[in-house]
Amino acid sequence: MISAIVPRLARRFLISRSSDGFISFIAWVSVVGVALGVLALTVVTSTINGFEDELIRVISGTNGDVMLYSRGEPIHDPEKIEEKIKGMVPEAQAITPTFTAELMTSGPGGVAGSILEGVEAKTLGEVTAIPQRLVQGRMPEKDGEYTLGSALADRIGAIVGSDIRIIIPFIEESAETTSSPKVIKGVVVGIVKVGLYEYDSKFLFGRLEDVQKIMNQPGSVTTFKIKLAPKADARQVSDRLADHFGFPFRAKDWMQMNKNLFYAIRLEKVVIGIILTVIVIVAAFNVVSTLMMMIHDKTREIAILKTIGLRPAQSFQLFCLIGVGMGIVGTAVGVSLGLGVDWFLDRTKLISLPADIYYIGFLPVVVRWHEIILIAIVALLVAFVATLFPAWQVSRRAPLDGLRYE
Repeated sequence: MISAIVPRLARRFLISRSSDGFISFIAWVSVVGVALGVLALTVVTSTINGFEDELIRVISGTNGDVMLYSRGEPIHDPEKIEEKIKGMVPEAQAITPTFTAELMTSGPGGVAGSILEGVEAKTLGEVTAIPQRLVQGRMPEKDGEYTLGSALADRIGAIVGSDIRIIIPFIEESAETTSSPKVIKGVVVGIVKVGLYEYDSKFLFGRLEDVQKIMNQPGSVTTFKIKLAPKADARQVSDRLADHFGFPFRAKDWMQMNKNLFYAIRLEKVVIGIILTVIVIVAAFNVVSTLMMMIHDKTREIAILKTIGLRPAQSFQLFCLIGVGMGIVGTAVGVSLGLGVDWFLDRTKLISLPADIYYIGFLPVVVRWHEIILIAIVALLVAFVATLFPAWQVSRRAPLDGLRYE
């Protein structure tokens, strides 16, 4: 009979108006503390998820999902290699070959180190989003035409229509000789902004045949960029390609291309999560103090209940239920408000990003439900642990201790 009354006792103790409602006020402060911690964790993890997904979109939109490239000499039989890739990777939706070379680019306003990438117009848009990232002009269609990254164009003072010079420090003319620096004249026909400064500040694009001619490597390529089906495992595909082709080939998925960057983001996410969890822990100390004051304030009532049959285990359950109840309310309010803030940020695009660095001017918000569930579980666990000591203390107290001074 007493067990059925425990939830009712917990509710009466929590919303009691005795002692001018001070204990109830402190209890609600504890609830608000838990809610604020859960709210902060929900919003911060969702915004970091949005930033991470935006980076993935930019990187895969520039390099495809998987890259297979040569660490040595250029690949002289690209058609044969491409057929092997298609046979080995049924997940591949499209493949585009490119020729990449590091060199210098000179414009009206200066000189900068750059990476020239020869691209095939008919397949580039199937694998990457580069043609969709044009902010001015177009992609190159003739020899001598080049499309520059936006930051690279700013560094060398080039705009659409500007004349530029591509400076190749050393280029192999034959197996025995190497020439002096070679200078190629060109014209800017487009400006592209992929959304990541590392790419926008270095890359310029030309026709594949034109770049092969400049580098004295007709018919050769250095890289194959591969677009996979939406749910394909990029890491598994890259490992499969690396195991099959071996040296001098190497395969990387979108994460391996920027492993340090993604590691830093995830480490930052963990650190911020730990820091914000401290808010929940501080609120848990408030739960402890609330329960201890409640035990002191309800000493007489607890003693009477024990006298009429409330067992120690039931008194333990009573105060655990009170503490966990505050945790449940705080967690529910925090998750609800956090999801509401996420929805508001996503709809209003309130958090801005530097437009000169990122392709979009706002931070996307991505809610991952397994993380929300984990946050709620951690908050409830902290609240439960906070109740153990006060509940254990009250369960050990003898009924006479509460009535001694009454």
